[in-house]
Amino acid sequence: MTNWPGGGREFGGSNPIGPDNSPPPSGSGGWQPPAGGGAWPPPPQAPGSWQQPPPPTQPGPPPAPGPWQGPPPPGWPPVGPPPGQGGWPPGPPPRGRSRRPLIITIVAGVAVLVVVGIVLAITLTGSGGGPGAGSAGDTVKGYLEALAKGDAETALSYSDDQPASKEFLTDDILKQQIAKWPITNIRILNDDGSASSIGMAQVHVVANFGDKTSDATLQLKRTNNRWRLDSAALKLQPSPGIGSEAAAATMTFFGKPVEGTTYVFPGWIDVGSSNPYVEVKAQPMLLDTLTSYTPWVQADFSINDAGNKAVMDALADVYASCQKSNQLAPPPPCPEAIRNSDGSLVDGTISWGVADLSQIKLQSFDPYHLTMMFFGKITIPLGARDTSGGQTTGTLDPFVTGTADLAKTPPTIDFQN
Repeated sequence: MTNWPGGGREFGGSNPIGPDNSPPPSGSGGWQPPAGGGAWPPPPQAPGSWQQPPPPTQPGPPPAPGPWQGPPPPGWPPVGPPPGQGGWPPGPPPRGRSRRPLIITIVAGVAVLVVVGIVLAITLTGSGGGPGAGSAGDTVKGYLEALAKGDAETALSYSDDQPASKEFLTDDILKQQIAKWPITNIRILNDDGSASSIGMAQVHVVANFGDKTSDATLQLKRTNNRWRLDSAALKLQPSPGIGSEAAAATMTFFGKPVEGTTYVFPGWIDVGSSNPYVEVKAQPMLLDTLTSYTPWVQADFSINDAGNKAVMDALADVYASCQKSNQLAPPPPCPEAIRNSDGSLVDGTISWGVADLSQIKLQSFDPYHLTMMFFGKITIPLGARDTSGGQTTGTLDPFVTGTADLAKTPPTIDFQN
């Protein structure tokens, strides 16, 4: 495309650029060169002469089109630092690296590990939050561990059903129990929480009380997100026959009388009698008794050695009273008399010897009346003067039966013949 004759006619005017490419005269309209005679596009500056980059913002909209607008200068807007000027934007002068963030990170990590350890310990031991905060099995185990340590107050805290009397639920009494039958080898065999949705659970537990093994399934209930035992103490009633059974009325726990409903911890119980002649043997009251509703004290009563001796001593005293007399029929309490049917013996000259009681038997203890039956033959040596003035000797050997009343001290003797 050479020579544009009349080209200005197509653009609405004369050619703004002359044949020699010189600019049109001033005021002729069209494009004007920059002030100062600079050329466009401006020549690149020498390295290092660039001082201030444009602000780091998005370039604005292009200027309104004029009569002629050429393309933007190459490399505008600038996208990097001027040559030889390093990174952009310029950062602060280099300095030593701070260790504070590293220290903070380490401390935070240690704190997290401590918290995790505490949570795990609480979860595994079930001891967080006090008695009953863990599982139902944890509650039973914690209860037995408190008993084993002699801690009565902690043991009672595993149940919401507190006893009406704590006379036998003290540390002192509990330590007597575990001294006799230490609680060891506690094992949770099954922790059945299948009914936990309704706040119920069953725990199968086995523990040794001295040389005895207690195997029981305990019922627990959940209250305020804690598993609780129905009861932490045995609630005992005296035997149903206590009103008519004299021996039962003498029953004691740890040397104290048992009156009405009594509360004790499971384990060894010092069951005795206030009567010095009565021996009491009670069935062991272990964990299974916790599941019973007001169980009775199942006890057997018998006469102890002191009681047997007391009965024989009482018999001996009765017959010793005969020795104080020289009559054919001594006054009470001597139960014997000499039959002088032929009148050959002189009354007032009788010598009563020491009675031989070796053949007397004691049996048939009656716990309802606290009596003991006795029977057997007694041999008593005798001496007397006969009517002829001579001396005669002999024996009296009656067979006797009767009862000894052990409710009295010493026992009283009642002969039945």
